[in-house]
Amino acid sequence: MKASILSVAAAVIALTSSAYAADPVNSGEGYQANISAVSTRTRAEVKAETVAALRNGQILNGEAYPASFTTAAPGKTRQEVRAELAQAIKAGTLPHYE
Repeated sequence: MKASILSVAAAVIALTSSAYAADPVNSGEGYQANISAVSTRTRAEVKAETVAALRNGQILNGEAYPASFTTAAPGKTRQEVRAELAQAIKAGTLPHYE
């Protein structure tokens, strides 16, 4: 009885320890990008630009979307598009993809 418990415990330890020794899969650990770019601005300049953009409403903050995202784009109405589609179906001018 003791021998079987010990063999099961040894098997469990052997199987689980190999999982810890395995390399991470696609985790990005140890990745070092090629850092060859040189910045032309200081950190203070970048921070100042960021603060100015936030004040001007150029950066989305939370749920405050700019007006251009919420207004409808100019163009055709749904009825116009549907009418064009019906006309193209009747004329047989729709492209055929295989």
